[in-house]
Amino acid sequence: MSETTAPNDWPQPYRLLDAAPYWAALNERRLTFQRCADCAEAVWPAHSYCPYCASSALNWEESAGRGTVYSFSTVMRGPTPVWASITPYTVGFVQMAEGYLLFAQIEGDPEAVAIDQDVTVRFVERGAQTIPVFTAASLG
Repeated sequence: MSETTAPNDWPQPYRLLDAAPYWAALNERRLTFQRCADCAEAVWPAHSYCPYCASSALNWEESAGRGTVYSFSTVMRGPTPVWASITPYTVGFVQMAEGYLLFAQIEGDPEAVAIDQDVTVRFVERGAQTIPVFTAASLG
């Protein structure tokens, strides 16, 4: 027996004030992150100061949406009915080309996901929020 859920059943992210530009960009299907203007480090999650040099000179940049799988885990039992409806699903950290780690869902056959696998972002609506989801990058 399968259970169907309405799109609005998806839990929505807790939006910290520092990350407001990130969530707004996702609704425009753009993936963004912060970069420190003083030390040039990529900063994620969003901060009001640089965790590397303590500068407050943080700027938002658009990510190319490419990276490699850094670590992952496949969820076999969803924590809520709506998540259970898509099990099994894989989540993990993606090492973004710009130099930061982003935690996200990684689509595809769980047996095919691998450390150092090239992935690319696509955008999915979950309830009222657009979120980044990664999939294997094409070899072409």
